[in-house]
Amino acid sequence: MPRKLGITAGVVVALAGVTLLAFWGGRASAGRAALAAPVQWDEKASAELAAALHEMHELINAGDLDAAKKMILGDDVLVTFELGPDNSTPVALRSKEEVFAFLDSLMNTTAGDGTQIGLDAPKHQCRATRTFGVCTQECTVRFRKPNGEERVDKLFGTNVAVKQPDGWKFIQWHMSVAAPSTSYKLGDKRPAPVRHGH
Repeated sequence: MPRKLGITAGVVVALAGVTLLAFWGGRASAGRAALAAPVQWDEKASAELAAALHEMHELINAGDLDAAKKMILGDDVLVTFELGPDNSTPVALRSKEEVFAFLDSLMNTTAGDGTQIGLDAPKHQCRATRTFGVCTQECTVRFRKPNGEERVDKLFGTNVAVKQPDGWKFIQWHMSVAAPSTSYKLGDKRPAPVRHGH
């Protein structure tokens, strides 16, 4: 009888071991499959995100910075990388408050000498799930001075956004220079390259 119990106990332990191995093996296999599976992009969410990015550009063009700020959630971990007023000096913004202060300063700096900022409709592409999205954009920024002179800057950007109950909010972005600045003067037929800060 003791021998029988010993055999039975051994069988139970062996079966338990096989079951655990199968369980953990299955979990590992499922984990590998999840890592290998492509992200499930949502076409509708991607289109909504693209529309949100376009709307934020329109609000800035209209000078409605308060409304544009409502579309910026910011993040205290992911740093936003911007360019200074010359669109060549890198600036790191480490919180929503710093992003807002930067936007206010940029608007005040240009408005101080009567310069107007205009953003052309960007060429942008967006990918999104139902809650998270990324856009890349190629944009043109125009600085128009009261004397008719205009500086044109070409920029590249990447924007990261999350879906909130009241719509898409941007949490981080990274701007970089796409091409040297050009400037136009009244009567100019061709743009002349300019150095930043002049």
